[in-house]
Amino acid sequence: MNLIELSQSQYEIFKEFINSLKLSHSIDPILVFKISAATLLGSGLAYLFKIWNSYRFFKRLGIKNVDYKFFYGNFPDLLERKSNSNLLREWTEKYGKTYGYFEGHLPIMVTSDLDIIQEVFIKQYSNFSAKKRRLISPNDDHPSLNLINSTGVRWKRMRNIMNPTFSSAKLRELSPDLIKCTDRLIEILEQEQEQSINITNFFKRFTMDSIWNCAFGVDANIQTNQDNEYFVNCEKTFQVYGEKSIPLLIGMYFHEFRAITFSVLNLLNKLMSKIVNIESRLPLFWFMNRVFKLVDKRKKDGIRKRDYLQLLIDAEGVTNGDINLKEESFSNVQVEKKMSVDEIKQNVTLFMFAGYETTSTMLSYSAFTLAKYQDEQKKLYEEIKAFYDPDNDIKIDSDSVQKIEYLDLFIKEVMRFYPIGPMTRRCTKRTVVKGIDIPKELVISVDALSIHFDAEIWGPVDPKEFFPPRFSKEIKRHPCAFMGFGAGPRNCIGMKFAMIELKIALCKLLLKYEFLPLTPGKEELEIFEILLRIPKNGVTVTMKKRPDF
Repeated sequence: MNLIELSQSQYEIFKEFINSLKLSHSIDPILVFKISAATLLGSGLAYLFKIWNSYRFFKRLGIKNVDYKFFYGNFPDLLERKSNSNLLREWTEKYGKTYGYFEGHLPIMVTSDLDIIQEVFIKQYSNFSAKKRRLISPNDDHPSLNLINSTGVRWKRMRNIMNPTFSSAKLRELSPDLIKCTDRLIEILEQEQEQSINITNFFKRFTMDSIWNCAFGVDANIQTNQDNEYFVNCEKTFQVYGEKSIPLLIGMYFHEFRAITFSVLNLLNKLMSKIVNIESRLPLFWFMNRVFKLVDKRKKDGIRKRDYLQLLIDAEGVTNGDINLKEESFSNVQVEKKMSVDEIKQNVTLFMFAGYETTSTMLSYSAFTLAKYQDEQKKLYEEIKAFYDPDNDIKIDSDSVQKIEYLDLFIKEVMRFYPIGPMTRRCTKRTVVKGIDIPKELVISVDALSIHFDAEIWGPVDPKEFFPPRFSKEIKRHPCAFMGFGAGPRNCIGMKFAMIELKIALCKLLLKYEFLPLTPGKEELEIFEILLRIPKNGVTVTMKKRPDF
């Protein structure tokens, strides 16, 4: 029997099925079957040809690509590794500074060439104004409503609205709340001194406490209450998104079906909400509902506060779905500084998740570094102590911490050693970069680890050596050699807030506590990576109160 032949019994079953559809009796069931089978076969062959052709992509561009398996691409390599960044670094050593690999069938161009990065992130920004599409996302007819994933005029409008939140004047207003949250952390840690603790857990509560206080004007008692519902549900949300779940793997493997996957999951969520309490099953919904209620209450009661939330509420005025110009046409467009209600709610949610895990992870890496490099800890402590000498009558706040030069150098060197998140851009208009013809929709990914440990860039001191003075102002490097917060117009909007939060916390910690040397055999961290590069089991340290406290 060939592919489109039927046995007698199969024919009778198929005939009964066709008749049940009440089609015209003039239609031959076997003909319908053959046409259907031929159509399916043709569609399958066309899909396989599309996949085969996609694997020839980098050959057409004239650059090398990682060895792959047909249909799977480099999916097995990505799935089995704990850190994709380490994998990119290994591939760079093998294939050179610019090459390609395949997420399933999707070509990704990787580069550690600083000139290419500068073209993509800065000089030709208008041609690369979008980030890599989310693994599970709606189609272009339903654009993202938050700052990170939006594109075109929508992104430009929201960025212009949010920029004032992170001005020096606004951060100065938020300084007392940051100090209050940091003092809580210092007080809580006093009960944990001279014993081994996973300090990452404390930093997570501290950063969430800071965000709720500074951004939303809510004191949620997050640090002192171990069962705080805000913290518990937010942490559960990160655990869900930090796992290689089936929907995430489908999105990674079948990029072409991401919109279908999104629609199916969205439908399932709606069905589940009618059957069970969806907040108990999906903690993200719990958090989003609290945020939405907070926005609605602020508007209803007419309460005004000088925080991030108020800035967004004041910007309300654009109807949903407004301003959907093409991505490549927005560079010179002037837009009104207004936002829709849905945009406000989405960006409030974004602020929490963008600032929570990143800052707590950087504090964890900093604590680990202080314990590992005792000489660096001593030097930084002495710098901070001298600056805040009681005779100088200087208090710790958002202004003073920025004047401690070595503290800035220390944090940047920690970020060089431990880059947290991936940096990608998606081409929105066909262009040429350093002789490479870049088609629309191609994703460019930066291999940060290879850049950060390149001796030609960071010498003469060995890049594997922790050496903060390499960031001294006197030393000039390529503008894209270090992109701790990204580069170009789409750099991290909250970088000033994050740096001030880091600096205030480190100043207060070091003035009161000493980080004791790491336990022998624990001098290296195991890194785990899905969305961010984080210490797999957190950071374990031992602290001791300084004699003069």
